[in-house]
Amino acid sequence: MKSIDILVNELKNIEDFRKPRGQRYFLYNLLAIFMLAVIAGADDYVAVSAYAKSKKDFLQKHNLLDGVRYPSHDLFRNILQNLDRAAFSQMLAAWLAQTVENTDSIPSDSIPAKRIHIDGKSLRASRTSNEHTRSALQIVTAYCSDNALSIGQEVIDKKSCEKTAIPTLIKMLDLKDTLVTIDAIATTKKNASLIISKGADYLLALKKNNKYLFSEVESFFEHFSDTALITDFFESNDKAHGRIEKRSCSIISNLKYFPDADGWEQLKSIICVQSQRTLNGKTSQEKRYYLSSLEPTAKILAQEIRRHWTVENELHWSLDVAFNEDKCRIKHKNAAANFAALRRFALALLKNAEISKLGIKNQRLQAAWDDGFLEKLFDFFKEKNIL
Repeated sequence: MKSIDILVNELKNIEDFRKPRGQRYFLYNLLAIFMLAVIAGADDYVAVSAYAKSKKDFLQKHNLLDGVRYPSHDLFRNILQNLDRAAFSQMLAAWLAQTVENTDSIPSDSIPAKRIHIDGKSLRASRTSNEHTRSALQIVTAYCSDNALSIGQEVIDKKSCEKTAIPTLIKMLDLKDTLVTIDAIATTKKNASLIISKGADYLLALKKNNKYLFSEVESFFEHFSDTALITDFFESNDKAHGRIEKRSCSIISNLKYFPDADGWEQLKSIICVQSQRTLNGKTSQEKRYYLSSLEPTAKILAQEIRRHWTVENELHWSLDVAFNEDKCRIKHKNAAANFAALRRFALALLKNAEISKLGIKNQRLQAAWDDGFLEKLFDFFKEKNIL
C-alpha cells in the first residue's frame, strides 16, 4: 500500500457530518486533497480547489478523484466550517505524537527526555472588520522543540484567554517525562500541580500577575544576588550579527526566604536571568524570573529558558513566513482552527522529512511542482512508522 493511501485510510476514521443523499465525494478523499494542497502551497479555499483541478492525474492515481467532477472551493469551505475542530486537531496531533514517542532523547537525572513549549498566537487577519485585534481567533499550541512538532492545540473563546485554555490543553497531552515551559499568563499553582500530576516538570515565567511572590523574588535578587545564598550561577557571552549579549543565570533553592512560595507543587528552583544587550552602541538590560520543579542547575536551566522561544522562532515565524498564517482571512471559527491544524501538520511533515535542503517555503513550491517529491515526503514517514 502506498503511503498516501495509508493517509486516506487514517482519514476514514473521521465521522462524516454530511447527509448521505447527494454526496459526490467521500469526506476522507476531500480531507486528503486538502492536506496535499496545503503542503503544496495552497493558503485558501480557491487555491485548494485549483490544486484539485491542476493535479487531476496525480489525484486520480491515488483514487482521490474520478476525473469527471472536481470539488469547488465552496465545498471545501463547507467541509472545514462543519468539521469537528477538536476531533480533527487531536487526530493530527496523535499522528505527530508518535514521532515524539520515537524520539532518541535519553532522559537523565537533570532534565526530562522531551520539552514541550505552550504559547498562544493570534490569527490577525481572522478578526472581524472594524473590530479590535482581540476579535481575531486565538490558538494555544503545544510545540515539541525536540522534533519540531505541534502536538496539540486549543482554541481560545472570545470571552476567555490563554489562562483558561492552557489547562484544557495540558489535560489532553501525554506529558510523562517532559519539561513543560509556559509564559507568565499561565503561571499558577493549579497549573503547576496539573503538570506534576501528569508526570512532568515545569519551567514557568514569573511576572507581576503573581504580585506577592514576584515582589519577594525581585527584592531578594536585588539585594542578595552576590551572596552565598545563591545555589548555582552560570554566565554566557554571545556575539552575532553585530549584537553582543551577556547573560547570567542565578538560582536559589532555599524557599524559606519566600513566604508565598508555599503551595507550589514540587518547586525546587527560583531563577533570575539577567541579560545585557549591546547593539549599534546602545546597551539595554533586562531581568526575568522563573519557577521550576527541576533541580537548581544554572547552566541547564539557562539553556531551557532560551529554548522556550523556539515556539516563536521555529513555529510561529515559520507559519507566518512560509504559510502566510497572519494573512489568512478565514473568519469562521471552526474553519480557521481546522486550517491552522492543517498548517501545523504540514509544517511538521516538511521539517522532519529531511528529503530536501530547501527552506519550508520553497519545499512547498517543490511539492506543488514535483509529485514525486510529495510522494517521497509520505514515504519517509511510512518508513519511520509514523503514518
